Amino acid sequence: MNGGRTGPGTSHGTVDPDDVDRFARLADRWWDPDGPHGPLHRYVPARMRVIRAALAPLASSIDPRRPLAGLSILDIGCGGGLLAEPMTRLGAAVTGVDADAAGIAAAQDHAEAVGLTIAYRAGAAEDLVTEGAKFDAVIASEVVEHVADKPAFCDALTALIRPGGTLILTTLNRTRRSWSQAIVAAEYVLRWVPRGTHDWNAFPTPEELTGLLQARGFTVEPAIGLVYDPIEGSFTESGDARVNYALVATRKD
Repeated sequence: MNGGRTGPGTSHGTVDPDDVDRFARLADRWWDPDGPHGPLHRYVPARMRVIRAALAPLASSIDPRRPLAGLSILDIGCGGGLLAEPMTRLGAAVTGVDADAAGIAAAQDHAEAVGLTIAYRAGAAEDLVTEGAKFDAVIASEVVEHVADKPAFCDALTALIRPGGTLILTTLNRTRRSWSQAIVAAEYVLRWVPRGTHDWNAFPTPEELTGLLQARGFTVEPAIGLVYDPIEGSFTESGDARVNYALVATRKD
């Protein structure tokens, strides 16, 4: 899900159907910043900063208002479109895929309401692999921790990125701090997200993801920590990747 959200847009072999069902029940709340997806809304600015910085080397646009113009981007596990919309506004041609059909319907309705053209589809990333689709960049934000078969998921990511293209992942680390903050605090104490949203044992460490990607021909940059400031109510980039983090990887030519 795009930051704590819906089930990932992966095949039935890699997706957890319980996650899809759980997030489908919240589909009509995607664009409510005070609802169950509120943490994802607060997470968007930091994720977009990471995305813009990571894609700058690929971009050729000289229009500062549309720095992503000319780039094709796949948003896997796009949920209600919280990242797909700002990427589209910055000029990218965005395709959003998610296993949750209800979330896709919410994304389509919102995009139409605000006048954005985004190619949303309910289904699996593997469907696009079968079709031979290729993108300049692939985003999988808050998705990997919901994937049942991470090596197979990384195979799909690899197949969908053009040589020289960029992969951006955001997820949760598997540490004591992430247990206390992402599980105990977020789900049980503060109730920011519904209980059962996350399985701590499924959180991948940066080292685990880096190993999977390097084995598939990616050059992986050091993890970028994304730390929540409860006073400001926002996330900032940091060297502390013990809870939330981003990985940026480039597929070798």
